[in-house]
Amino acid sequence: MNIDELIKNRRATPPRFLSGNSIEKEKIQRLLENANWAPNHKKTEPWRFIVFQGESKQKLSEDIFASLQKRDDAGENVNMQKAEKFKGNLSRVAAAIAIIFERDVAERLPEWEEIAAVSMAVQNMWLTATQMQLGAFWASPQFLPLIHETVGVKENQKFLGFFFLGNISMDFPSPGRGDVTHKVEWR
Repeated sequence: MNIDELIKNRRATPPRFLSGNSIEKEKIQRLLENANWAPNHKKTEPWRFIVFQGESKQKLSEDIFASLQKRDDAGENVNMQKAEKFKGNLSRVAAAIAIIFERDVAERLPEWEEIAAVSMAVQNMWLTATQMQLGAFWASPQFLPLIHETVGVKENQKFLGFFFLGNISMDFPSPGRGDVTHKVEWR
């Protein structure tokens, strides 16, 4: 695919349209290598990733659910329906990649700019997944702040969600886009 086709064919493929069949480590390494080439100022490279597959993904699913259940039992406001859905989603995907932002310790740049760089790294992964004919979905459930420790997020990091990855079991049609001429002003 040329770059125009690749961009237009990229999809947020919901986990229900993905199969949990394993994906070769080399493919995931290629996604991460391409993520590493995202643009960022002052070479801060603020993206960090934790890859969960196979048994580690299963353990993560169980640990997250148990942690959320414990919090809910203690009276915290945890949406256990969302926790159940998340647990099901983890079982449907081949890999779950934690997307983590680690700010430059000198804080030389505004935080939003660093988070934008992480988002660009994720877009690189997404375009690579599309080129490989893999499905992907960026999930950021409301309970992310409650599971930092379970996932392994460090104190100086922010957890931005999971990049779910899998083989496409059913096509998910494009929602399309509105005409760009309505979003641009030429001067």
